[in-house]
Amino acid sequence: MKTSLIQTGTVLALSLIGLLGVGITGVAGAVGEPAEEMILEGKKPARFNHATHTAQGMACGVCHHDQNHAPLTSEAIGAVTDPATLRCVSCHNDQMPKQELRQAKDIFHARCKTCHQDGYQGKKGPTKCTDCHLKSDKKAVEGC
Repeated sequence: MKTSLIQTGTVLALSLIGLLGVGITGVAGAVGEPAEEMILEGKKPARFNHATHTAQGMACGVCHHDQNHAPLTSEAIGAVTDPATLRCVSCHNDQMPKQELRQAKDIFHARCKTCHQDGYQGKKGPTKCTDCHLKSDKKAVEGC
């Protein structure tokens, strides 16, 4: 009988640990940023690496915001069911009510380039066009 209780207790304990592990893994995966460098598609594709920016201490809400431009928390971003809605162009497109907020290039340059020039917590980012934009066959990256 004592052996049976020990076995039952062990099974229950391992089951609980397993369930907690799945819950922790699920939560941790939900709020993490993409591990790979991203390529922001467009006329002049540009590289973006979340890890580089979060290593500077940037919160997700520095870039990601809601419709009222209030910063989103990592928890709110982790709760998003369709990651495509986090892309700037999901809102900043031809349907955007404000004309000046429709073009992705204008948004990225206003947000990214300005931050790189002014700096974040005392550290500036690369500012040459080819530091972010992929090199192409063309001689120069236009509009940078």
